[in-house]
Amino acid sequence: MMKTLRRVLGLCNTPTNMNTLDRSVRITLGLLLIAISPVGFGLLDSGIISWFFALFGLANVISAVMGWCFMYSLVGLSSLSSQDDHDNIELDFPTLRKKAILGFGIVSVLISAFFISEGYQSSKETIQAMELNQLHTKAVSVFDAIEGSLLNNSPFTPDRPLNTSRLLDQYFLGDAPVFIALARSDETWQFASNNMSDDLKPLIIDSLSHDNDQFHSHILSTQRHEHESLHALNNLENYYVTVDDQAYAIIHHEVALAQTPHHFNIYIGELSHTAPVLNRILTRMVISSTVVVWIALWGAIAVAFFIWRYIEGSNRRAIHAANTDSQTGLLNERALRDIFTNKEQIKPNKEYIVYAAKFRNLSQILANNSALILSQVLNQLATRLQQEIRPDCILGCLNNNTFIIISPAENRACVERFKALINETQQLESFQFSLDPTEVELHYPTDVNDFESLMSSISTLIFFANQQRLPYLRYQHHLIQNSKKTSQYSAELKTAIETEQFELYLQPKFDMISGHIVGAEALIRWNHPQDGLLTPYHFLDLVEQSNMRSAFAIFVINKVFALDVALRNIGHSLPLSFNLNGYDVFDPDVITALQQASAQQPYEEHALLEIELTESETALDIKHIAAQLDHITSFGFNIALDDFGTGMSSFSYSHTLPIRTIKIDRSFIMNLDDSNASHIPIKAILFLAKNYGYQVVAEGVETQQQADILMELGCTVCQGYHYAKPMPYQDFIGLLPHSSSV
Repeated sequence: MMKTLRRVLGLCNTPTNMNTLDRSVRITLGLLLIAISPVGFGLLDSGIISWFFALFGLANVISAVMGWCFMYSLVGLSSLSSQDDHDNIELDFPTLRKKAILGFGIVSVLISAFFISEGYQSSKETIQAMELNQLHTKAVSVFDAIEGSLLNNSPFTPDRPLNTSRLLDQYFLGDAPVFIALARSDETWQFASNNMSDDLKPLIIDSLSHDNDQFHSHILSTQRHEHESLHALNNLENYYVTVDDQAYAIIHHEVALAQTPHHFNIYIGELSHTAPVLNRILTRMVISSTVVVWIALWGAIAVAFFIWRYIEGSNRRAIHAANTDSQTGLLNERALRDIFTNKEQIKPNKEYIVYAAKFRNLSQILANNSALILSQVLNQLATRLQQEIRPDCILGCLNNNTFIIISPAENRACVERFKALINETQQLESFQFSLDPTEVELHYPTDVNDFESLMSSISTLIFFANQQRLPYLRYQHHLIQNSKKTSQYSAELKTAIETEQFELYLQPKFDMISGHIVGAEALIRWNHPQDGLLTPYHFLDLVEQSNMRSAFAIFVINKVFALDVALRNIGHSLPLSFNLNGYDVFDPDVITALQQASAQQPYEEHALLEIELTESETALDIKHIAAQLDHITSFGFNIALDDFGTGMSSFSYSHTLPIRTIKIDRSFIMNLDDSNASHIPIKAILFLAKNYGYQVVAEGVETQQQADILMELGCTVCQGYHYAKPMPYQDFIGLLPHSSSV
């Protein structure tokens, strides 16, 4: 809103935000104005306009260089907070009013000064022109009379006095001071005056004597007719002489008599009436300009008030829109953040219940109805919450349609009412909707003490609650910590693979009858730089959900082949199994890695390598996965079905897969005891394996009793902590007979 207004008004900001084009234009304009003014090349006359151009040009250059915009200060918007880019504009009206008054006042004073100066100069030139033209009209007749008298004086006597007083009485009426001065060629003067004191005579003659060159170019003989212009407007001051602080308009004429060496300079002067008239005009112009400035200042106040009211109104609407969820009308996350930073609303020494609900059924509602219906349902619920929840409890809606209430701990009833309303069946016209909320609860600041931690904790708790199918989950510190670790590990996966922080541990498989190691399973571990050795529990799900799944699988394949080569180099040829997931067997990059690795060794050697897939993964798409596994076995790999028996459907489709080995899930082993009922699943799996020709491995054997029962049932190969834990390669080869280190 503020940015738009500034663009409309053509305003600019501080130097860091000023528009570069605007600054360039003002610098160019300023330099141009300075160049044509008297300060520059002087292309204009040295009048008020030219000096105004110089001043305005200099102001433009300075404002551009210093980053201060002229119009910005005029309107007064510099009183805005620097936070206007954050949609939190607060106008300080008193400051805005001062700025506007100052700006408009300066402009109106400058304009008035310009108007007075130009008006005064124009009036002065007009009055002087009229005054000189009137004097010129009279002077023409006087000059003709004097010249005729001189010409008729035969023989010529230069010292003969002329009757100039008669001429004054004849042509100059009234009480205005006027004189006629005749300068002879012998530098003697004849002077006649009316309405003037005798003290002025020597002063006037002295001024005319010194200013003779000034009048020399203004010869009347070329301007004998009254309708001809006596003077140009740009040299009117040349016709005035100041004597005893009074200005006299002077008309000069030079007479040269033919056939004589004598010439005369005739001066006719009259006291100028310009000054009193100009004083009157100046007084009236100052009064009118004062009125204009006064009106401008009140206009500035009106403009400031208009801007304040307009922007404040728009700002309130913008802030309301920025702080509310558009779908529900509840406070959004931005507004809640402001509330938690306001100690007046959320007191730091007070306990609050934060209760949030994420609706699991929104996607289903949206799938079966329009987005408008979903929006109306949420808006209807939000309206009821606002109507029925006490004002001291804060309601909000987060960005993912999670409803939230913040209530003082002592006001538990507020939260209970919130719970009741969100769990009600929502009625909309003839439709009924169940929102199925997942609810989480935290205490602030006991559980979390800042807003960002609060938001992330709510998201984490809702995620775990949905993952575990829990309708309600209270804050648990270890869940939050695990979530933070998960986020950290997810970001470190790529580096961990590239720097080979992952390592394959080997867990032996034993023949329980002979006690010999008959194979091993390669299990991945992460040697984390800070957290030490991590099991797949901490990172395997992250790998499978990330873009590093393919790279991780290829890393495992290459490491297994390296271990197989190392074992063969020390004389041990043992079957090694490793884990891939159901998506890996469809990944072209993983298939290529398997093919390239298998091509590096003779077929009979890598035929001992076995890929373990979980039973649930093989059930993704039986037809296509069977074909893909056939393709993989063509490279010389065996396939093992891990966690067998956890899904009863495996009995119906396992024979369609190219399986060589099945591994009995540890859940069946853990339940083994002397009761016949615990033996039945094992017997069924062994019966199926015998008939299909599968090899059987029991995993998770942890006690001697379990081992004895398995041998009685006919399962002789097992792996588990009872025999050995997963161990590094060097520890594993230490268990092998007659082994030597690489």
